[in-house]
Amino acid sequence: MERDVIRANLTRHLTYLSVTLGDRSICLPGNLKAAEDYVSQNFKAMGYTPRRQGFTYLNEEVGNIIAGDENAGGYYILGAHFDTVAGTPGADDNASGVAVLLEAARLAWTLTPPRPWAFIGFTCEEPPAFATQAMGSRVYARQARRQNAKILGMLCLEMVGYYSQIPHSQSLPLPLKLMGYPTTGNFIGLVSDRRSRPLMDRLAAAIKGACRLPVVTLSVPFGGNILPEVRLSDHASFWDEGYPALMLTDTAFMRNPNYHGPGDVMDHLDLTAMTELTLGLVNFIGQQVR
Repeated sequence: MERDVIRANLTRHLTYLSVTLGDRSICLPGNLKAAEDYVSQNFKAMGYTPRRQGFTYLNEEVGNIIAGDENAGGYYILGAHFDTVAGTPGADDNASGVAVLLEAARLAWTLTPPRPWAFIGFTCEEPPAFATQAMGSRVYARQARRQNAKILGMLCLEMVGYYSQIPHSQSLPLPLKLMGYPTTGNFIGLVSDRRSRPLMDRLAAAIKGACRLPVVTLSVPFGGNILPEVRLSDHASFWDEGYPALMLTDTAFMRNPNYHGPGDVMDHLDLTAMTELTLGLVNFIGQQVR
């Protein structure tokens, strides 16, 4: 029964973001703002008091939406970006991450976890903001560092909805091929830098202990700079500020042929796998003790 409720809620979020709105890029600021408002309204309906971290980009007012407890004594973050590149409905990239973010936040509200959690919808992750100071996650992470915020770990949901049981459906950078990583795209990938390895190991154990989704882990040195593919989302903003952070991903263009294109629609997503990931994340949230 719990899985049915989670699946229904994930479907509702995916439908609004990728079908009702579709393109949520900075090129369509009305749609981008509607996605921002959707995240905020859902947090509020759950019982949170969300706040907006606003800034200006390309003469548009944009903002991150933050719910939960940014506790001065230390807190964790679960985050996902709600914008898209221009011209794509962005079901996997990144309505899938936002849907799991919202559903994990809903379930976490009932847990009253011992350690505080903040749940964040990030704006402006995609080009042309990507890798600039206008990325929503960079705005947040820079301010957190200036304020000496104690972020215990940041989990970034970056494309978490596309899975395949077909052999050789998973492509890999050459170093990972040589290391024996799987070539069937049926797993969720967890990526850390060396500093974040203990966080990744705990998350992997929690996911494996609570759901039926295969998990594959990768830890990279030097902030991921030797393997650029592992820096392509909001977690890298936190790595660069010295915080432990992870990316949870279906590996994007290394698996999903619809990446950044008009074919990135929700019909291609695996709601069963997304439901399992949500359960694994909520298990992890509940395990973090003082």
